[in-house]
Amino acid sequence: MRKLLLVFVALTFVGCAAGPVYVAKNEMEGIKTTYDDPALSAAYGQHRGLLNDLYGRFTRNKISIYPQGLGVTNLKDQKGKNHVYLLTSIRPPELCFDQVQSKPEERFSQVIGTSYEKYLTYFNRDDLKSNDLEGLAFGIYWPVRDFSQCDQYGGYIEYSIVYLSKDDFFDIKDGAKTFLEVAETAEIMASFEQKPAHSIRPVF
Repeated sequence: MRKLLLVFVALTFVGCAAGPVYVAKNEMEGIKTTYDDPALSAAYGQHRGLLNDLYGRFTRNKISIYPQGLGVTNLKDQKGKNHVYLLTSIRPPELCFDQVQSKPEERFSQVIGTSYEKYLTYFNRDDLKSNDLEGLAFGIYWPVRDFSQCDQYGGYIEYSIVYLSKDDFFDIKDGAKTFLEVAETAEIMASFEQKPAHSIRPVF
């Protein structure tokens, strides 16, 4: 009986052993500093102070930054022109889904329906005051795990990134529109079940 108990304890420990931690432990891990695109490299240099401020702003409130989740990125329009967006990708502490009890569309719906509106409050209107920043690429990442095995470690990561134009961002901050109103027409990329990211439209 003692051997069986020891085996059970050992299996429990192994089953919930810590795996990869998909959060930045410091600014060096959280801020993307190198870019192949000269325009993005220049934008990064101009806004390094803002990126440092965002890292501190979120982490002081116990909101983790995804590795390389702060920086600048491009959004290409239908004419092929690139637009520079401020990139912010976070790992909210309360988001963790049971792989067995939820479906990808349900997880995405919950994040779109509640998390984005909540965490947009951590941005200031002045974050996008610079003329060269044309919008905000706001990513939210969440773990999906088999809770019967372990609800604290393991599993895989899913995410969605919403591209908010500067006008839409200002409308949200000014109270002229809600996030959900803007999300109906915003560009959204998402990755579920470890599959490549794809464009998606929320259904309310």
